[in-house]
Amino acid sequence: MKLNEIIDRLPNHDFLKVSIDTSIPDLTELVRENRGVRSIYVEDRDKRIVGEISLGSLVKVVTGKRQCATRLSTRDLLSCITCRTARDIMDKKLISASLDEDVEEVIMKFIRNDIKEMPVLDQDGRIIKNIGVLDLWAIAESR
Repeated sequence: MKLNEIIDRLPNHDFLKVSIDTSIPDLTELVRENRGVRSIYVEDRDKRIVGEISLGSLVKVVTGKRQCATRLSTRDLLSCITCRTARDIMDKKLISASLDEDVEEVIMKFIRNDIKEMPVLDQDGRIIKNIGVLDLWAIAESR
């Protein structure tokens, strides 16, 4: 069974899309305003998804910036200087699915990468939907 056969039955999990040029303070504010969101996807100027930012990565960067004000180790100083935008902290190894993939393959991606949500991208790399492993698994098991 292909993902395109069941995509309409899968709920869309909330996510944030930000530009590669979104500043760290703006990104932090977006996360504060959308507390239930776990997925942050980074898009280029053509609206293609080019990376993902984990909440853990964002917290590390923000914490490092706060520590710069009180103690200036080399690591903290480098973090303060170099991490300015979403592009600087995004993971470029985006794990995603496409509509023509087998559902079983997508479930295995979830398992191998120990993730709970994954974007489904169209042929141009734009997000169609953000799916969850439990939703996908439930539909696969019902067939």
